[in-house]
Amino acid sequence: MTPLQGLICLVAAALMLVEVTVLQSRFAFLAAGAATAAVALALVHGEATRRGEGRGALLYAVGLLGAVGTYCYLALAPSGAISTQDEVIEWGRMDKRPLIFGYLGIAAFIAFHWLWVAFVQGSPSAVRPTPAPTAAKWPVRLLGAIGIMGLAFCWIGLPALRGADVIGGDGLAKFYDVHSHVHLSALQQIRLGAIPYLEAQTQYGPGNQLLLGALTDFVHFSNHGFLGANLLLNAVCAIVFFVVVQQFLGFGWAVAGLVGWVLWPSPALRIDLAGWAVLTRWVAIPILSLWFAWLLLGAGSARRGWDAAIPGGVLWGLGGFLSQENLSGGLLVLVFSLALLGPASGMSPKRLARFAGLFVVAGGVTFVMLVSAFVGPSHLFEVVALANAKSSLVMAGVSNSIWSDNLGLQLTWNIVDGRLETDLRATGEFRDLILTYALVFLFLLALGLLGAFLGRRWSTADESTREFCAKFAGVAVGAFVLHLFSLLRSDTSHLAGPSFLLALFLLMLPVFLWRCLKPGRARTLLVIISVAIIAEAAISARVEVERRAASLGSVWRESAAVLDLYTELRSHRGEVSDLAGLYSPLPRVQAAFRNHPDFAEVEEFFGLLRDRLGGRPVELGAYRFDDLVAHPDTFYFLGGVRSLSGITSPKNSLWLRSEQEARIGRIAGMGRGCLFFASDSNRLLVDAWMRSVKPPQTMTVEPIAGRRDYGTLACKAGS
Repeated sequence: MTPLQGLICLVAAALMLVEVTVLQSRFAFLAAGAATAAVALALVHGEATRRGEGRGALLYAVGLLGAVGTYCYLALAPSGAISTQDEVIEWGRMDKRPLIFGYLGIAAFIAFHWLWVAFVQGSPSAVRPTPAPTAAKWPVRLLGAIGIMGLAFCWIGLPALRGADVIGGDGLAKFYDVHSHVHLSALQQIRLGAIPYLEAQTQYGPGNQLLLGALTDFVHFSNHGFLGANLLLNAVCAIVFFVVVQQFLGFGWAVAGLVGWVLWPSPALRIDLAGWAVLTRWVAIPILSLWFAWLLLGAGSARRGWDAAIPGGVLWGLGGFLSQENLSGGLLVLVFSLALLGPASGMSPKRLARFAGLFVVAGGVTFVMLVSAFVGPSHLFEVVALANAKSSLVMAGVSNSIWSDNLGLQLTWNIVDGRLETDLRATGEFRDLILTYALVFLFLLALGLLGAFLGRRWSTADESTREFCAKFAGVAVGAFVLHLFSLLRSDTSHLAGPSFLLALFLLMLPVFLWRCLKPGRARTLLVIISVAIIAEAAISARVEVERRAASLGSVWRESAAVLDLYTELRSHRGEVSDLAGLYSPLPRVQAAFRNHPDFAEVEEFFGLLRDRLGGRPVELGAYRFDDLVAHPDTFYFLGGVRSLSGITSPKNSLWLRSEQEARIGRIAGMGRGCLFFASDSNRLLVDAWMRSVKPPQTMTVEPIAGRRDYGTLACKAGS
């Protein structure tokens, strides 16, 4: 494409962006945008004809203007997840689709550009690494895996597991939290006979729910046991991840990644937030990204047949069963890996398409088999619909934010007695906010430079440079995809949780810039900036690094203490848990719970309620019972009663007015069960329930009272 043709495309793209901003109508934009694109394409084609060129420039212009036009159209398109008559009642809404589509769209255009270059100039000749320097002998790899496993346990796993040792005190333990009760209330429903995921709803996927349930039963079914199970899962997840990093990137980079997890926001920062920080939500994404780069560009290039595509697809299907993030993120990793790395791999488009097809089919079959085995084959479409519902709302803007953590910046500017007085005050942590949005530009820049190196210099670079570039490619693509989840609901937790590869990306970036860019001022400037980012992080996290390094001397003693704690928790399995036992089976930990001012009333209330119910399901009409049972999630977990609707966490499951109305209608339409309500209950639900009884059916209404009037239980007669 000549400079004139490029200028024509650039002007047309700018005009389309202006049109979508001014017109604010999809129909008007389609008309104006189509006319703009048609004129631009005609000019590009005319210039190509005049110069006697082929259709390459025209195809490139079609791709460029098509991408810009699609982005503009999507920015105007309403989300199908929320109708115009509906209302968001939980979490609020901020439509960040322009940012998300722009983030993905620019990366897609980078991939398109280098695919077009490969189409016009031909794919670079396939260059496979020689076995000797790139494939270490298996004993060395095994020893490296054992070594990094030990280091990951001491540096990340053990500090996390120590969090399960709750020190008795006057206040409730930190594990007594709604993030845990969301899961525990659903797990309690499954123990009472509910269908997993569908009649015990949570957001994080059927696989994660079942896995957490099994691990909680393994430790102890209690709030304390759930904390221990979640920490154990996260520790194992982190260790497995770093073993994978060691296998694909080498021992040195794995050690660097361990240190980097402390320097920047990473899963280690929120690894102890039980219920929210379930690392299996994201772990398949970085593993797949590293695997794709190894397979397409690295030592695995000799294994590109069906025997490679199918295991990768199985891993994706397993990850998708665990969580929706793995499902969508894994698919994005597949697309961007094949588009960016495929031309340099030397694989033909036909082979790439066949590989992608086998991968997707294997993943789909795995997902279907797992859902059929653990939820039931007849519930497959219900599971898919439920998993897609909340992700669609998130993409539509529900729960999204510029930054969820509170921040403040205040500048005072006064002139007093002829003198200027200024005062600048900041509250909150701005570093993570700046990092979140700065990474958008950094990731896109890295992908652009990576695509340029693969398209121009891959076949002529020396073997060590190609080997490093292959490793960096896997890290860059995975980190780019994982950051998508941080851009939706932005805060420190959502930046840290998915950032498995962020530290490795930032540590490898200056090496990539130095080795893979041509010498010049641009390279020097970029290297200085990337090194400055590392230096700033090292200074900021110096104290935490020193603390973790100092704690390595007590690994044996602390490991023994952690083992004793888990053994003690497991020793109480099989015991009949009372209310305090659901908090923790350990008497020394129960004291704070038993001493809570509301404990006696809660214990009495649940006893009275279960006696009245006689095993019948019940729906809680109120959101809050008291300070100890402050959420419906806590009510269903501690009460040990079956929910009518299967929604034990309205705040977690009911985000739209239509969802709330559908739940009320579903509950009112049930022919059996009870409703517990008080004066502050949802009147729409109570009225619908009371009106739902038609002759000859009757309803029994009785108060539940003890130390105080707790509320009213209304049960349909004969139920």
